[in-house]
Amino acid sequence: MIVRKNNNIIEISFAYDQALVSFVKSLEGRKYNPATKCWYIPLAGSHASVDRLAKRGFTIHPELWAEVRKDQEQAREAEALAILPDTEFTTPLPLFPYQKVGSAFLWKIGSGLIGDEMGLGKTVQSLAVCEKVRAEKVLIFAPAAVKWQWVSEIEKFIPGASVQVIGSTRSKGSREERIHQWSCDCRFYIANYELLLRDFEVINSREWDVIIADEATRIANPQAKQSKAIKKLRAKRRIAMTGTPVSNRANEVWNIIDFTNPGAFGNYYAFLTRYCLKNQWGGIFGYQHMDELRDKLKRYMIRRLKAEVLPELPEKIITDIPFEMTLEELALYKKLKKEILFEIEHKDIAKMETPMTIQYTLVKMLRLRQLADSMELLGHNTQSSKLEVLKEMLKDALDNGRKAIVFTQFSEMADILERELAEWKPLKISGKIKEEYRDVVARFNEVDDHKALIMTSAGQFGLNIQRASVIFHYDQEWSLAKMQQREGRAHRYGQKDTVLVYNLLAKGTVDYYVKKVLHAKAELSNQILGDTPISMETIQEMLKYE
Repeated sequence: MIVRKNNNIIEISFAYDQALVSFVKSLEGRKYNPATKCWYIPLAGSHASVDRLAKRGFTIHPELWAEVRKDQEQAREAEALAILPDTEFTTPLPLFPYQKVGSAFLWKIGSGLIGDEMGLGKTVQSLAVCEKVRAEKVLIFAPAAVKWQWVSEIEKFIPGASVQVIGSTRSKGSREERIHQWSCDCRFYIANYELLLRDFEVINSREWDVIIADEATRIANPQAKQSKAIKKLRAKRRIAMTGTPVSNRANEVWNIIDFTNPGAFGNYYAFLTRYCLKNQWGGIFGYQHMDELRDKLKRYMIRRLKAEVLPELPEKIITDIPFEMTLEELALYKKLKKEILFEIEHKDIAKMETPMTIQYTLVKMLRLRQLADSMELLGHNTQSSKLEVLKEMLKDALDNGRKAIVFTQFSEMADILERELAEWKPLKISGKIKEEYRDVVARFNEVDDHKALIMTSAGQFGLNIQRASVIFHYDQEWSLAKMQQREGRAHRYGQKDTVLVYNLLAKGTVDYYVKKVLHAKAELSNQILGDTPISMETIQEMLKYE
């Protein structure tokens, strides 16, 4: 049961089966060649037929898949954009073709939803729109865990743009302080959703050029005060972003679209009546007229999956996820760092630059790295900022049907991750594990229920885990080679998807320094547990980094 491209036609071959023959006869444009005993359909406009064949169990040749998906995407994009005049979209931002289409779509309709799958660059598409319309005041709402990722992306794509993060955890975040932050003359303001209600009056005191709602499922409930508040804000354009626009309940999409395009889907209760099935108590137990709803959504939403745009994507996309520790975490981190610096500078350790003293100092610094992972590693029963960021991002990745590997250096941290990520039924490979590593990998690859695999350095070598396409570096190895070894478990021959790699980086910590500074300098990369020994001077530089 093979389907392959043959010049401008598609060849379908299979052993005789009356049911399959009847099925193929239902395909548009099908013809049978008695000489080859194969069926043929035209290549042009064949994406629907190829999808049907794939669902029926036929093996689709990879070359054909790539071409059909490309044609399908172009057709869908043309359909989406056909509702408005064909105007060329230009931008200085480096966009993939599909990203340019997404930005053009939003620009043309004014306000709408980017529903692209995780890792396809929803952020840069929204920034391209801001640049195109020359937005001077942009308000971005995002989960607290990803606020600093927005800062990083703005710095990358619009260097020099002024950014204000509201309610930074490095300060107490008092109302007076936030009022001052809101009053700063900036282009981009980034706030978490919780501030919608706390600071509503000051936020609503101005009209914004663009309001962006990242992870827009946060405003999906039309009855929530937060959802009601964001719809009251005044803005020339509104952009919603989520990789799971209809993740759990189809009714959730109503409020997201009502935020971007008020009244587009009419009254909420009329929407429920049309598209939702209710029991005698008013609870929703199913949905109807979904094809109709999807057609309506095309006017206000653009959504692409990685499988559709795969030919345009690089094989691996690496993204830094910076975040801030809580005040409690930060206070303890600074205390420990001060103690280590004092010992170096006042006990003549700096003058005794020997392998032993350097190793002694690096061991002391392990406590700092553990603290950035979780205060629980140092005996404190306190919630970890990094763990909350991981959960946020992991949920987004796994909601799209993917599997993920989470790497950490510490066996104790692997135990904590196994406990905290229990809802995704994670498996674990660490120095403590008794099962054979390859048996664990086989279970992970074959059993869909196991969505995450937690690994220490014990699993960095010799294991093939192509079933995962998302990698989280929970903490940083001090060697580029070791980081690449981690990524090589999934990013290897046989991987069918673009691999997304995320570095979780607590701002102002040693890990942040290692990633942002040392990893960026080839001449220094081997100093960290590499061929070239690290110097005490470099250690001091790390400890003084803010």
